Amino acid sequence: MALFSGNRKVRSRRPKTAQEMKQSHSPRSKSRHLDKRAVEVNSEIHRLECYITAAPRLQSQQRLANVNMVPPMELSSPAPRHRRVPIAQQRARRGQRLLLLLEGTLVVGTIAAVVGWLNQWFHFWN
Repeated sequence: MALFSGNRKVRSRRPKTAQEMKQSHSPRSKSRHLDKRAVEVNSEIHRLECYITAAPRLQSQQRLANVNMVPPMELSSPAPRHRRVPIAQQRARRGQRLLLLLEGTLVVGTIAAVVGWLNQWFHFWN
């Protein structure tokens, strides 16, 4: 079964003259060269068809070979990667941290003020 059996030669619309037909006939050396090239192409096609046919078997053999393989005893962990953070992201993170610190300080201060104010009225401490 040839892979390219659907290719056909397309005829020209203009009929050829006798001289054109004479020039179109190639000498014997071109014919030999084309015959040799045709044999090479046919052998390549045959080789590729055989490879395509054997591909599932080769794939299952490779999968079985990988399944039967024993992993190495000690796997070293990869070195940690320190990714560089852009300056804009560093500034944004720093700003978020400062806002959280300010918010925490404000909450603690507010709680201390409320407890102090309540202490004046209820005398929790001396």
